[in-house]
Amino acid sequence: MALTAWLARGIVRPAVAEYLGRRATTAVELERALAWDPWNPTLHVLLGRAYETPLGAVAHEKARVQFEAALRLRPRSTVPRVELALLANDQGARGRARQFLDAALRADPHNVNLRWEAALLALRWQERDLALEHLRYVLAVDPGQRDAAFLLARALLRPDEDPATLLPREAAGLTNVLTAAVDQGDLALADVAWAARLNLEPAIPESTRRKYLDRLIEEGEGAMARQVWLTLVPEGQPAGGDNAIWNGGFEAGRLLGWGLDWRVRPTWGVDVTLDPVIAAQGTHSLRLTFNSFPTLDFAGVLQFVPVEPGREYRLRALAKAHLFTTSSGLKLEVVSPGDDAVLAETRTISGTTADWVPLETRVQIPAGTSLVLVRLRREKAAGPEGNLGGKVWVDEVSLR
Repeated sequence: MALTAWLARGIVRPAVAEYLGRRATTAVELERALAWDPWNPTLHVLLGRAYETPLGAVAHEKARVQFEAALRLRPRSTVPRVELALLANDQGARGRARQFLDAALRADPHNVNLRWEAALLALRWQERDLALEHLRYVLAVDPGQRDAAFLLARALLRPDEDPATLLPREAAGLTNVLTAAVDQGDLALADVAWAARLNLEPAIPESTRRKYLDRLIEEGEGAMARQVWLTLVPEGQPAGGDNAIWNGGFEAGRLLGWGLDWRVRPTWGVDVTLDPVIAAQGTHSLRLTFNSFPTLDFAGVLQFVPVEPGREYRLRALAKAHLFTTSSGLKLEVVSPGDDAVLAETRTISGTTADWVPLETRVQIPAGTSLVLVRLRREKAAGPEGNLGGKVWVDEVSLR
């Protein structure tokens, strides 16, 4: 008999209560489940929430009883304390609400969901600084909720407030803020987070740096893009210290295809590769082999280049051609990435050349522009001509 009673109380009744609780959709159904296991704190919380739904003094009192019962059964739990804080706040008892909330935070100060509830309550109390304190914690420790926390925290800042006030001090938290700022396109905050995080260990994850770089290129922020790029390719060799073009001599052994290196967009009828035999200087050049129609419109080799706003530069390259017979040859262009406006272009090369010939032009960078696009360009022929064939080599590209 004693064993049977123990089984009923210790195993069967809790199992029945859990079964009924999972399927309960009303307070009455939760009461029925709780009758099977009055010692289940989760069911007390659920029933308390159900009582809260029809707002009123009687419902609030019934909810309070259930939350307090849950707290007695599980004294270290923060859930009933938070529910009691919310309930007290709904009743206008802010002091009692704050006591319950503070007790919950003391019991579990690292609970991110609790920090969210605390931030939202602080906002309801119009205590902006307290809300920001809790949101900073969420930003620092929870990548899964950093976007929402960042958006809310950023909205709470006054126009004259420094976004750096959102920054935590430790490396992981700063990485979270940097990632959130990049995701939301807030480059002002991203720049501040980057500067604070750069020299801390461990290094910023490569994926985060690449994502930041992509955003900087997208927004045309050339100077910062170069800073980030140099952390990603510390062993890379630009053409020269004063050359804005990266790997202008094509000596790095490969084209990375991202960041501030050369990018090759696959184009039907044009094969682009490094030539390890023919070069103007060094051991490599870029070779383009054409086998296409005269209507080919090609701009498939390009590089984003950081520049100084308002400065004049000279774009120069060496090129040679073999059987590249066309009235519309290959040239280099400097383009504004935002609107594709051509800022400058060299003369074209075509036919067969006896040796390397220079392609060069001068370009005035507009004020406010810190990133341009340098690309190889072949426009479609203006008039009828035969199919396009032959080869062109390009080497020693510079922008100085």
